[in-house]
Amino acid sequence: MKTLRKIIDFLNSRNGTRFLSVVVAVVVWHAIKTATSNPLPITDIPLIIQPPPGWSVVDSSAKSVNINFRGTRDDLRYLNRDAIKVSLDGRAHTATNPLTKVLGPADVNAPGNARIENIIPAEVTVRFDRIIKKQVPVRLETLNILPDGFALEKTVITPATVELTGLAYLLDNVDYISTTPIDLDGRSRSVNKRRSQLVLPETITGIKVDPATVTVDLTITEHFINTTFDGLTILPMLPIGHCPTIDLTPDIANVTVRGRPELMHKLAAEDLRLFVDLTALPANRKSGTLPIRAVLPSGVLLVSTDPDTVKISLKE
Repeated sequence: MKTLRKIIDFLNSRNGTRFLSVVVAVVVWHAIKTATSNPLPITDIPLIIQPPPGWSVVDSSAKSVNINFRGTRDDLRYLNRDAIKVSLDGRAHTATNPLTKVLGPADVNAPGNARIENIIPAEVTVRFDRIIKKQVPVRLETLNILPDGFALEKTVITPATVELTGLAYLLDNVDYISTTPIDLDGRSRSVNKRRSQLVLPETITGIKVDPATVTVDLTITEHFINTTFDGLTILPMLPIGHCPTIDLTPDIANVTVRGRPELMHKLAAEDLRLFVDLTALPANRKSGTLPIRAVLPSGVLLVSTDPDTVKISLKE
């Protein structure tokens, strides 16, 4: 009983009153802390990066963040990933060297009065680069080859140049842009391809191309080559039943013929015949000048003879 009396007397004293006040304050503090310290982690919140005007983000060490919130149930009720905005302001950093920023509550816009315990990652490094425009030529891309005897005589791409818009470090390595490959296999006619798509190298992305398509006109012609054979004998073609003595001046000539490559590569001088048609002389004429004519294999065309005429002298 004496001990209980001493406790009662102490609590009724000034010091006892102070002690009770501290105990009550601690209990109330714990009660308030418990009521207002409900945890709520929210993950994968998109990180909004603000580059300088005319610049763009090249790389970022994080594209989203996780935030641990604490607060009352009312404070946490309206918190969700879509309602929270996390921004990194890099508008003042007009340089290509990396910018490292420590994220804090000032960078977070969230509804309610919940406290932010921490942001993960707390530090983000980003790199910016200028957005530029560059004019580059359009280059024709083809697949396979034309059939033998055909050649690509002329190529017209409209427009011949296009404008690229993108990050400077990417466009520094772009000297041209290619058309979608056009297959030449089996083609013997000219090509007119409208709205042909343009193709950048696979390693380059995020580039705007203006215009995005071009018109491609390919002129395909049959391909011939010329070959000259020297010193071919000129033969006289006589009327039937006549055998005069004939002098031809000159009696040999050079001949140039034309044909498709695969035919001309096999052609030999023995395959060609040069002659003059003596039946073209009037019956009472014993001399004159006649053109040189040729008998050629199928597919071979006569380009010229040198000389193109001979002098004829007949002697009975």
